[in-house]
Amino acid sequence: MLKTEASPTAVPAIVERRCPSADDSRCLFGEPEAFPDRSGMIGDVSVVRCRCCGIGITQPPLADVTSLYADRKSQDFQPNTGKFIHAIKSLAFRRQARALVRQVGGRSERVVDFGCGSGLFTQQLSEMLPASEVIGADFHDRPPADLTESSYLSFDRLQNVSGTADLVLAMHVLEHDDDSRALLARIVDLAKPGGRIVLEVPNIDCVWAPLFGRRWDAWYLPYHRVHFTRMSLRSLVESAGLTVELEAPACVPTMGRSIANLLGWRNSIVFVLVGVALHPIQWIAERITQRSSALRIVARLPNRTEPGDG
Repeated sequence: MLKTEASPTAVPAIVERRCPSADDSRCLFGEPEAFPDRSGMIGDVSVVRCRCCGIGITQPPLADVTSLYADRKSQDFQPNTGKFIHAIKSLAFRRQARALVRQVGGRSERVVDFGCGSGLFTQQLSEMLPASEVIGADFHDRPPADLTESSYLSFDRLQNVSGTADLVLAMHVLEHDDDSRALLARIVDLAKPGGRIVLEVPNIDCVWAPLFGRRWDAWYLPYHRVHFTRMSLRSLVESAGLTVELEAPACVPTMGRSIANLLGWRNSIVFVLVGVALHPIQWIAERITQRSSALRIVARLPNRTEPGDG
C-alpha cells in the first residue's frame, strides 16, 4: 500500500491548499465524487472539483506515485500487446508523431520525450527525425521493450541533459503527479533557452465525460492525480514563465476502453478494434462540440537576456 498524506475524506485539507495550476488563485472545492480504484492498491478514491476554474484533484493525495508504475504493468505502458494490436498502435503513434512534427515545425537537434511510457511513440518520432537525437525518459533504469533505436535515460539521470533540449515533450504526463507545478519545473529544466515544450493532458470537460460518467477512461484513478481544464492548464504554463505559442485540441482514442469500462469487461482486442472503428465519429463529435478528449499546448522558454540588454 502506498503512503498517503490524508484520508480519502479529508476534504478540508484540500480546500485550504492552493490550486495546483497557479500561485495567485485559491480554489473552492466541492464535495468528493467516488471513483473505482483502477490500480487495486489504494482503496477508496475520489475527485474534488473547483467551482471556479473547474480543475479536479484526486483523493487521497499520495506521497509517492512511483509504486503505481512498478514493472510497467499499468495501461500507460501498453502491456500484453499482441503483434496485430502492436501494429495498429504503431500506425496510430506514427500518425500522431507526424502531426506533432508538422505542428511544432523547425529543426530540433535534441528532443526529450519525458514520461515515454511504452516507448512506442518515442520510437516512431525517432524514425521520423533521423537528424535529431531523440531521448526517451521514464521511471525505470532500463528502456521499455519498444524503444529499440532511440536513447533512453531514467529520471534520475536526466540532469545530464538539463538545459540542452530544443524540444521537450510531456504527452499525458502532468496529470500523473499531485504537484503539477513541481513536475512542470522539472520538464522545463530540460529545455535550453528558446526551446519549446509540448504538453498534452486529458480534458476534464471532454464531451464524453458526462456520457460515460465515472467509466470514462481518461478519469483513470488513481493514476491520474490532476484533471485539467483549458483555463487551468494555460494558467499552469504561464505561471512557469513560459510563452504560449499554440493551444490546440487533441483527439485521443478513449472510446474502446471507455465502453469496456462501462460494460465491466476487461479491455481486449475487441475493444481496441471498436475504438478504431469509432474514432472518426469521436473526432467529428469533438470538433462539433469543441470539447476535445485532450488539450495540447505548445510553449516556448524565453531566451536568456544577454549582458548589456535593457
